[in-house]
Amino acid sequence: MTTPLPPNTPPWPTHHPRYTGVTNPLLQQPQRRGWLHTAADIALAIGLLVIDVIAPLIAFVFGLDAAGYMMFDPAADNSSVSLTRPFAYVAVVGGIVLVSAFLLFMARAIISSGVQVLAGLVLVLVAITGIHDADRKAHPQPAPTSPSINPGALCRSGGDNSECGGS
Repeated sequence: MTTPLPPNTPPWPTHHPRYTGVTNPLLQQPQRRGWLHTAADIALAIGLLVIDVIAPLIAFVFGLDAAGYMMFDPAADNSSVSLTRPFAYVAVVGGIVLVSAFLLFMARAIISSGVQVLAGLVLVLVAITGIHDADRKAHPQPAPTSPSINPGALCRSGGDNSECGGS
């Protein structure tokens, strides 16, 4: 004969029969998360790298649109459009990629984290270079003016007149 169950007990077991640990889950030691499996980490890195190529292209196109570039109008004069804004959008995408690299590192996806750091740094460096180049083209430096001097006074070695520039 079996003893009846106490009141308010479920009719099924509350833990696995082979479990021999502590019955109170609050008293258990926290489990440390392990590393992500290498194949899964590589697959994640490749997938994120594809996204890292597509996202900056989309951001650059949106930046061109925001800067006033007319893509599908062949008669439009786009020479005055600055590329500073599109490259700023690419820099933002690069920053997001670097933040995702930190989150992947915290999740112990080391390969994916390393690939994201490299991709994020490349994006940020390309954006900084592009912004610098666009700014330099938008604000060119004036040509240096030389003082008006006698062209004959520019002699190379101090020899006879055949070596002087104005003779």
